[in-house]
Amino acid sequence: MPNKVVSLEDRLPKLKEQRRKRANRRLIILLFFFFLFVCGFIYIQSPLSRVGELTIDGNHFASKEKIVKASKLTNKSIVLNMKKSTLQHRILQVPEVKKVKIDMKFPNHIIIKVEEYRQIGFLYIEGQAKPLLENGHVTRITSDMTTQPGPVLKSFDKDKPLQMTIKELKAMPDEIRQLISEIIYAPKNTDPYSIIAFMNDGNEVHATLRTFAEKMVYYPDLVKQLQPEEKGIVDLEVGVFFKSYQSIKNGDTKNDEPVNDKHATEESGEENEN
Repeated sequence: MPNKVVSLEDRLPKLKEQRRKRANRRLIILLFFFFLFVCGFIYIQSPLSRVGELTIDGNHFASKEKIVKASKLTNKSIVLNMKKSTLQHRILQVPEVKKVKIDMKFPNHIIIKVEEYRQIGFLYIEGQAKPLLENGHVTRITSDMTTQPGPVLKSFDKDKPLQMTIKELKAMPDEIRQLISEIIYAPKNTDPYSIIAFMNDGNEVHATLRTFAEKMVYYPDLVKQLQPEEKGIVDLEVGVFFKSYQSIKNGDTKNDEPVNDKHATEESGEENEN
């Protein structure tokens, strides 16, 4: 069967319809982008494009004002111009802040979640006991601040012994560290890292920073061997010895009572061998 010939007059309406549809699609696309441009322009010029609500979460030692100042955010900051990485870097310059996470909620709500360095005790300086954080930073106490229990460090006038003490306190279990009321740096000619730790139970511990955390783990087991009413000095510097305050008061300076602890004794023997 021969092919039917379509005349030009019959094809023109279809060609015109196709061209009209393509033109309409292009117009719709152009109008859509124009609409987006207008909306974007209006948004940028409106207050909604700038930081509105700002939430700080997780802070305890670092004040909200301190974190906001470090972030350099103001009510004139444009949300679309902000980079999370830049904000995080700025806030991490706050010495109390260990980690930070930034969340942004449309249209202009910024949420800053921080994790601070934990408190391991207090440092006695300028006539006050100020919170000491695990990174060595000393922070100030505000009226609404709740501090964590921990020892007060005194007479630490040198940086190295202080840093060693922080390291040892970090290495201790929380329950052991919280048994200590006060630590005094008391260097000797024979040991520049000698310390005296006053315990909450009324005893005092003489130790060296070289093995302080390692030996203090056994302290609860050591005092169980003593009479509850008997208080005195537990010497952990070399071996493990105990001398009651009563014997010291009576002038008995010769006989130290050895405290039997298998782990501490074995460790002391290894130290002596080395």
